[in-house]
Order: sequence, then C-alpha cells, then structure tokens
Amino acid sequence: MSKPDQSAASSLFRWFRVAVALALVGFLAWRAGVGQLSAADFEFRWLAVALLLVPFSILVRAFNHSLLMNRPDHVIGLGGMARLTLVGVGINLFLPMGAADLAKAHYGYRLHGHPERMVLSSVLDKLTSLTAVAFLGVAGSLVAGETSMAFAAAAVAVASLVPFVAPRWMPWRLLLRILAPKAELSEDTLEHAARVPWPLLVAVWTVSVLGWLLTYGIVYLCCLGVGADVAPAYVFALAPLATIVRLVPVSIGGIGLGEVTLAALLIRAGMAQDLAAAAALLQMIVITVVPGAVGVALLAIGKRRDKHA
Repeated sequence: MSKPDQSAASSLFRWFRVAVALALVGFLAWRAGVGQLSAADFEFRWLAVALLLVPFSILVRAFNHSLLMNRPDHVIGLGGMARLTLVGVGINLFLPMGAADLAKAHYGYRLHGHPERMVLSSVLDKLTSLTAVAFLGVAGSLVAGETSMAFAAAAVAVASLVPFVAPRWMPWRLLLRILAPKAELSEDTLEHAARVPWPLLVAVWTVSVLGWLLTYGIVYLCCLGVGADVAPAYVFALAPLATIVRLVPVSIGGIGLGEVTLAALLIRAGMAQDLAAAAALLQMIVITVVPGAVGVALLAIGKRRDKHA
C-alpha cells in the first residue's frame, strides 16, 4: 500500500473511532434521558467531593509514573510529571488509549529528553497499572461475592506480570524505534530501564492501587451523585473489566466503550438503566473530560511557546 493510501486509511479509521465514541456516548445520553434531567436529579455534595478528588488522583498517577522514570537519577519533578499526566489525558480525547499513552511518551521525551527512559517508563507504568487494578478487582470481587469477576481479575493480574517475570519477551527496542526514531538509543540505558527491581515494583503497585482506589472512588461518588445505590465493593470489582475494555482501539481514548461497559456492569448489579447510564456519563465528564480539557490547554500553551521560542 502506498503512503497516500496508508494516510487515507489511517484518517478513515480515525474518523470511524470518533463516530463510534459519539454513537456510544449518544446512546448513553438517550438511555439516561439527558434532555429531561434537572438539578433535582443530582446530589451535588457527592459531585463536589468527586471533583475535589480528581487533582489528588492526577498527583498519585504522576507520582507513580515518576517512581519508574526517576531511576537511577532524578529527571523530572512531580509538577512536570503531573503536567505530563494531564497532557496524556488530553491526548486520550483524540487517540485510542494505547496509542495515546505512547503519544504522551513521545511528547514527554521531546520535552524532557531521555527517550529510552521516558518511553519505557510509560509502557511500564501502563503495565503496572493493569496489575494494580486487577489486584483491586480481585479484592473487590471477593468482598462483593462475585466469584467469576474475581477469577477474571486474577487472570488479568497473572497476564500483566509476564513482562516483569520474562522482560525479554517484550519488544522494547521496537517500541523505541517507533516512538523515538531520531533518538540515539543507548543499549545500557535500554537494558537497565527494562528491568525493574522487585522492591520498586512493589512500591509502584502499592501507589497504583491507591490511584485506582481514588479513580473508582470517584466513580462510586458519581453513582451517588445521580441517586443510585450500589455497593462500593462492587464498583471496585468491576474496575478491571471497565479499564481493560478501554484499550480496545475502536474509539478515541476508549470513550463510549468504557462507559457502556461500566453502565452494563452497574445494571448487572441491579441499578436502573437510566441511572446507570447517567452515572457512566457523569464519571466520564469528571474523570476524563475535565482533566482532559486542562491537558489540551497545557499542550496548546506549550506549542505556542515553542513557536515563539
């Protein structure tokens, strides 16, 4: 296939993802009866708490990534990593989640340098996050009495551990060639970055679990915000599936697909369909749209500065 054909196919698939996201979000809005909602339908105290938790969630995610990035020496501070995290959420509004994570790494290495460490730390951050959310899912499932969900979460946890048990199975160098084609690649740095000491991994998983507790705590608060009653343990039990489905590259940032999955799982717990749809849309706004808008603004400001530099 020629380059013009490849470009046209890529553009077509990009618009397909946008259409899928809009269609799924539109479906949820219809099921939630958005046009008929009023202020009386919301518990604003819970929504206020949810919004207040978002910055803490971003900071925990940034700190978690910094643990992997700043070894063996310090490269980027918590403030810079928080900005990078927000930019990543903003990029998620335009790209599939996996591609967005890699695009964030590409942006980070152009801004801060150290391409091997930036790219590999981003990949490792995603992998450790999957392990952590799976652990959280196992615990939540057992408390909620959801045996099948516990087994599914355990399977995800085991699969996500493979790159750390057998790091040579991961195509690290190929990822770097794709994301940082013009960078000088250091074999020593690459080898070191791909092998994370187990004590550090345990620390990263611990911080990541805290981050997921905050994220799905916000989801729970959004459920309360629309007047829905659901057990907190069940919200944590559904976390692995609701998170992993966002990695399927059929919509931008997993938007729509993740929300429909979340709503379906909430309905499975006995929540009314309109409330489940409303809760899914509300948590999307709080967790993705609001910080994503901040990230897009930061990205735009950075590009403007580069032009005038």
